[in-house]
Amino acid sequence: MLLPACPQGPTTYPLWKMLPEKYLQVGTNPKYEFGIDQSEQDSLNMNIFVPLSALEKGAEPVPVMTWVHGGAFRNGANGVPLYDARNFVAHSAQLHRPVIVVTINYRVGVFGFFASKELQQEMDELVRNSTTPIPLYDQSIGNWGGNERDVTAWGESAGSFSLHYHMLIPSHFGLFDHAIMQSGVVGTMPAQTVELEGQVMFDKLLETLNISADLDALEKASETAFPITAYGPFHDGGKFMPSDMPTQTLSTFPSSYDPNIKSIMIGATRDEGSAFGLGFGEPKVAAAYPGIVEKFAPDPKLVPLFQSVYGIPETDADVFKLLNESIGDMIFHYPIEQIVDTLVQLQMERGGPKKFSLIRYHYNVELFKMRELFPELKAMHAGELPIIFGPPLSELALNEDELRLSLEIQKRWIAFAHQQPVVAEEAGRVANAEKDEAIVWTEDYRVEVGKGRRLSKEAQVFWDNVTNFKLQKIQQDLDRRGQ
Repeated sequence: MLLPACPQGPTTYPLWKMLPEKYLQVGTNPKYEFGIDQSEQDSLNMNIFVPLSALEKGAEPVPVMTWVHGGAFRNGANGVPLYDARNFVAHSAQLHRPVIVVTINYRVGVFGFFASKELQQEMDELVRNSTTPIPLYDQSIGNWGGNERDVTAWGESAGSFSLHYHMLIPSHFGLFDHAIMQSGVVGTMPAQTVELEGQVMFDKLLETLNISADLDALEKASETAFPITAYGPFHDGGKFMPSDMPTQTLSTFPSSYDPNIKSIMIGATRDEGSAFGLGFGEPKVAAAYPGIVEKFAPDPKLVPLFQSVYGIPETDADVFKLLNESIGDMIFHYPIEQIVDTLVQLQMERGGPKKFSLIRYHYNVELFKMRELFPELKAMHAGELPIIFGPPLSELALNEDELRLSLEIQKRWIAFAHQQPVVAEEAGRVANAEKDEAIVWTEDYRVEVGKGRRLSKEAQVFWDNVTNFKLQKIQQDLDRRGQ
């Protein structure tokens, strides 16, 4: 049964171009994308994929993997055909390492991320309700053969940094035991302040909808009336979200983390910024470059360092390359680097991998069909998802090498859920995060142990400076609010 998603606008992400439109219509409602109904009231639901062996009488409870989808907190749904986990679960049974996969929904856009001075109680609805399904099945998943004491929370992009937030919120400690974080940490989308970003978004929304500053009128607005904008969590003065310091700062202290977390696997794709660079259109050097520099180097003193890291473009192609690299580093690679350093420290403080285990990975594979459609995207953000899930109809989108790779990656994700070593092909070698090693999925579809740190020393210094500059401003806002 295909259950409703939260109301949202259409998705234009390039990944959906891999299959003909007719194969993407998994529901029957022609009004909405993928044919999936939308309902604010009924969108908090889940799909449960169970291997038959787990339902047999006397079967041992099996690990549970809870999938939290991405979508920049403004779209996405568990019913999207990409997240059909039937093949993934069937493969786990064939490996004699069965898992249950639960794919959950949560509220997105204004239904989950809306804040103003007048809406103090409604803030951060997303971070609250994205956990709702986990406690909901905590006791009942045993009826499906699952082990409620062995839950791996697993997310990509917004789903990944949502999990990261949960690890830092004391009231959510103990929700899950392990985590797979694909392309996202709290520094990817740091919590904002209500008085600044939240109120600005609120006022802009009212203006766009031609509604006076009237909450009653806003609540009566059509679900489909809300414009697409950027969404994210907000500091709420400590009622729910820790708010005495920026969340990105909080996340760099090992003591901030849920003491119940036993292991984390974390990584990203090589060309995370490529799809986001498309948002700038086709930039021309003269028109775009000054604005790009101002965006990425907020302090003029940092401009020379930015240029030394990313160069000074001479052609339009150079501008696009600069955008891809700088966006990917700013939003993904640098924040993830910060967290890996913190988690390495956490692993050492807890007494090594037997107490807390950290695995780092890099995904460098370019999808063959995407290379034909959008060659500039390369190993793009979310490009690993068709490979990892290997959903029905994969054979229409993936070539033979990619289908084989899909089985190999699934083996590693399933092994992680069973707390077995995530190994490379080289005689079962395991990457040691403390030695700056990572499991690397290479361009030619192999699994190797390689270098962990992606950023150059110069790039690390640049983003350290940019991040400190931004965090100081956020800290000042939080301090003013606390006075």
